[in-house]
Amino acid sequence: MPSWNLKVDHPMTIAKKSSSYRPAAAQGLIAMLLLASAPAFAATPDARVYQSLLQTSSPGSKVMCGKDKYGNVACTIDNAAVDVNDDCTSNMAFGGVTGAKGATLEDNFQATAAKPVAHVGEHQLLCIQAAQRKEGTLVRALVKAVPTKTVKNCKANEICKGADAPIEWKHPATGNACMLKPDGHYAGDCATGWVDGKDIEEYSMGLNPEDTGA
Repeated sequence: MPSWNLKVDHPMTIAKKSSSYRPAAAQGLIAMLLLASAPAFAATPDARVYQSLLQTSSPGSKVMCGKDKYGNVACTIDNAAVDVNDDCTSNMAFGGVTGAKGATLEDNFQATAAKPVAHVGEHQLLCIQAAQRKEGTLVRALVKAVPTKTVKNCKANEICKGADAPIEWKHPATGNACMLKPDGHYAGDCATGWVDGKDIEEYSMGLNPEDTGA
């Protein structure tokens, strides 16, 4: 009888240790994988997103985006290098219309082939989504007119006063207000198009000069 009790206790003890150990180990491994992979994924721009942004903005253009040797996204449009930004919530992403007559946003990177999308008034706040430069000078830019109320750094900011200028659409709009979605992207009738660099000003110090990051 004592030997029969020993046989029962031994497998029960082993089973108890096995059932508690394996889930704990698996959970720990999953947690480590999530912590290791999440920052890398968030920090890596997707070339396909940038390529889609440029191609949509200028349908007839030849657009190519890929990674350079440093792992950064590099794009060209009609064989011209452009800096691309898909984040209109960054402090450093903004500019404004400088001309007293406003600026016309166009549907093509090539000004000679472009048609007007919308006309925006002087001082209108812009998110600069792509920029072509020559020797440091802005030549051509893809911009989006954004409402100041959707930009956190506009609160009590002199730069944003009077920066919601009239927008005159050159083609039918949907009637849906331009708004910032929870994912940080804009939706609705947000006038977007290409402009010449001379027609806008880049806020090189950001809307909030004390915040030079994203």
